[in-house]
Amino acid sequence: MSAVAAFDDALALRLLSASHELRIAVPGDLAVMGFDATEYGAFVTPALTTVHTTVHTDADSFGRRAARIALGLDTSTVVTNAASVVVRDSA
Repeated sequence: MSAVAAFDDALALRLLSASHELRIAVPGDLAVMGFDATEYGAFVTPALTTVHTTVHTDADSFGRRAARIALGLDTSTVVTNAASVVVRDSA
């Protein structure tokens, strides 16, 4: 199985539509996850799994943290906002 974490829910919803047209099973062949928890994701089939943040997301901080993890460096000095995953059918 492959997976896509889209930039935002709008792009993830387009990906779900394209996957359907190409007969790619979501989530069977491809898992799809959006970002920013728009209300539209709950109304499509399969319902879109997405990341929800309670405050403005500082993408730079998440990028620095991800890079430090990938490089095996300490991440304790990088502060990121809390986020949660809204688990639905697409992933």
